[in-house]
Parts: sequence; structure tokens; C-alpha cells
Amino acid sequence: MKIDKKTIDMLLKMNDDQLWQVMKHVAKKSGQESFATMEKPKDMSKIRSTLASLTDEQISSMVEKFNKGGKIK
Repeated sequence: MKIDKKTIDMLLKMNDDQLWQVMKHVAKKSGQESFATMEKPKDMSKIRSTLASLTDEQISSMVEKFNKGGKIK
């Protein structure tokens, strides 16, 4: 699956629980174990806002880092 702005917009249509599960799955598959074990925040609005504001270039950069096993800060 290609992750781009269109994909992020699709994910943002999910409810909070679904979005959190997808985020944890991607984190685990990408070796981001510390994120994968985190509890879901009570308020997902900041995460949603951040995701909504990402550009295709930022998304591509994060995907590249994930693919290389790098940590996202």
C-alpha cells in the first residue's frame, strides 16, 4: 500500500479506536516498538490535526525513515 496524502485522508475518516489500531500496527511492523506499546490518548485531536496537516513530501520522508528502521521524532 502506498502511503500518501490520499491514504492519510482515508485513515482520518476512521473512528479513534480504528485509527489508533492502524497506527500501532504500522509502528510495530516498522520496528517502532515504543510507540506500538503506548496506550491510546484520551484525546486524539492533536494526532488527527498533525496527520491532516502533513504534506506528501513529509509523508514520503517518514515512510522512507520507517523503511530504513529509523526512529520518527
